[in-house]
Amino acid sequence: MTDETNLELAGDLAEIEGVLDVAMGLDDIESASALETVSKEALVAGAVDITSGIDDLAVSDRMAVLSDIVAEAGVDDVLEGAEMLATSEDIEVLSALLGVASAEDLDWSMDLAGISGQMQVVGDIVAELDMPVLAAFLSAKGEQLREMAVDSIYHYAALRGVAGALAETGVEVAALGANEMSEGLGRLETAGDLAVASEVMAAVAAAELAEGLDELDAANALDDAAKDVAALGMAEVAAGSAELGAANVLHAEADILAEDE
Repeated sequence: MTDETNLELAGDLAEIEGVLDVAMGLDDIESASALETVSKEALVAGAVDITSGIDDLAVSDRMAVLSDIVAEAGVDDVLEGAEMLATSEDIEVLSALLGVASAEDLDWSMDLAGISGQMQVVGDIVAELDMPVLAAFLSAKGEQLREMAVDSIYHYAALRGVAGALAETGVEVAALGANEMSEGLGRLETAGDLAVASEVMAAVAAAELAEGLDELDAANALDDAAKDVAALGMAEVAAGSAELGAANVLHAEADILAEDE
């Protein structure tokens, strides 16, 4: 085999190797570009998830604060309602006591009226017996007792009215107290729902943050891999180019030998 043939064969082999290396390098560069695209997508997705997680954490904190406020208002309402109910019971007791007192006043008034009438009758009899001083005394005392009986009846009527008004007030206060307690319990239930929602939102935020961080890590890993693959591709292209250059030199030397012959 002549030197010319050897040079041609070596040039062909170098050219084939150069073409293969360049092709592999271009493929690696294309793969690196694809990895870089995926890396950027992962980076964007991670940023979106982290932003969403931060926003959800802020919402969770606001819901927790609102839950505390509503719960405090609910406790206040329940306490106010309980106090109103206790006050209504006190009013009912006072109303009942006044009712009993007014009934006793009526009984006493009627007794006074009876005694007054009896004294006036006795006074009339004594007057007939020609005892004017005693008759006048009995008549005056009878009139005094009658006036006391009338005043006592008025007092009975007033106490009865007050007792009735207190009873109505007690019912109204009890209704207000029950309403306050109902509102308070409703607010406490709402506060509980808000607290649960806050915990759920916090869990969602934590998951989003964790996923976002994982995506950022993946983006960095893909970016590093893309750089490595791109560097490998460029090295392969460089090597292939060098091999093609060497192939051209070998072919040129073979041509020179052929001309000399």
